[in-house]
Order: sequence, then C-alpha cells, then structure tokens
Amino acid sequence: MTTTLNVLNRPRLVDDVVKVLREKIIRGELPAGTQLLQIDLANQLGVSRTPLREAFRILENDGYLKTSNNNRTVEVVTFTAAEMRDMYEIREAIDGLAARLAAARGLSPEAEAEAKRLLAEMASTSKPHDPLRRVEAHTAFHSFFVEQSGNARLSGLIPLIGASSAALFLPFIDNPEGVELTVGGSKVTHKQLLDESQDSHRAILDAVVERKASKAETAARRHIARTLGLVDRFDEWRKVIAEAATHEHDGGPAAAAPAAKPRSQSPARRRKGAAT
Repeated sequence: MTTTLNVLNRPRLVDDVVKVLREKIIRGELPAGTQLLQIDLANQLGVSRTPLREAFRILENDGYLKTSNNNRTVEVVTFTAAEMRDMYEIREAIDGLAARLAAARGLSPEAEAEAKRLLAEMASTSKPHDPLRRVEAHTAFHSFFVEQSGNARLSGLIPLIGASSAALFLPFIDNPEGVELTVGGSKVTHKQLLDESQDSHRAILDAVVERKASKAETAARRHIARTLGLVDRFDEWRKVIAEAATHEHDGGPAAAAPAAKPRSQSPARRRKGAAT
C-alpha cells in the first residue's frame, strides 16, 4: 500500500518518514533483506530524498536497516542465529554492567517513574498485541539502564541494544497467540514467550530501585542469558512466524500448528523463557 505524507506544516518531516518506514518493517510490508530504493520511496511518500536519507540514518542506528557499498545500498536487516548470538553475548556484559552501575548510583524519582512507565507500556502491548509499541518500549527499557549508568562509553553502545532488540522481534505478527513454537520439547505460543519476559524485566528494575548493585547485575545478565540459551532456535522460529505473518497480511487464516501436549506444570516451571 502506498503511503503519501503531507509535507505542509510538518517541521519534523523526518520523524514522520521514520515512523512510516518502521511500521512497514515491523508489519512485514518491507521484509528482511528488502533493498530500499531512494527515488522510489521518495516518490511513494511524497518527500524529497533529504529527509529520506536522514530517516535511513536513524533507522540504521536503531537497528532496522543496514547500509553497504559506500551507503549506496540500503536494506532491511536480517540476522542469522549466529549473528544474534554474537550480539547477545555482548549484551549480557553490557546489560549487566549497566544495571549494576545504575543501581549503585540510584535513580531519581523522575527516572524511576519513567522506568515503571516503560515496564507498564510493555505490559499494555500484550493484549491487544501491539508490536510497534512493544519493540519501542522494550528497546527504551533496556537503553534506560545504560543511560542511568553514568558511563559515557557504555552509552555509546546503545545502538547495539536497538539493533539486537529489532532483530529479536522481527518478523512481527498481530496475533502471537496463534503461533506455537517448540521450546525444550514443549509447545508454547509466541505470546507466552513475550509475556513471560515481563517477570525478569521487573526483577531488574526492582533491584536497581532497591540499589542492590550485585542483584541488579545478576538479574540483567540472567535475563539476556535466557535469550542466548534459545538463540539457536531463532532461524527456525522466524520461518514459523513469517509464515503466520504472511497468512495474516493475505487475510487468510494462520497456518495450523500441532496441538501442544498436556502439561502438568506451567511453562515457566518447565523452562526458562526468552529474554524478549
């Protein structure tokens, strides 16, 4: 679908271009690996190439796009499971250090309120599922502790958080309850994996608020380690999710998944959830 922006009375046109392109990527209208042609996109959006190039720069910094060939080629990111492992091995150290430093410094009342707002924002995107708000709040939540760490060098790694978060969530679907994934021999829905991460997010924030530096670092590292434990399944999961997303966008029913076997325990007790 073509989206044309009204360029009149828009002092922040770049923000509008970023919003439109990000939504198209998250909704699967611009799938991973798609090359973005400046002239075509500028015509579709009704903007000049100057704000479009700036939007590309922002989206690359946020982890949605990558450039090559001296910035002449722009495409939607796609990360293999091996590349995801590389990023999250670094994230385990970054997130742990950031949480420890933020806890040691303490949060102002305003900062604490902002962190709780982001946590609530993630929870509110669960039902009804809102993938765009989810990825924005998730990235902002993890970046928050880096920003509160007081370490300028660490803050320079925030783009990695954006890139790894975007890679973790794509492709997105509107009905994650309808997609079953295999975890440790059990079938769980994509929505369960998203929801269960809230507990570990809350554990990180609680430890930082309590100014328990060691506890905060442990909670943050454990949260990321859960993703590392599942990252080898991501390539397989993406295929399942992408197929379901295709059915959604085509207006057809989602592909049927095998029924899950009855479980005597809750999924949370039988495995560790992904650090989404």
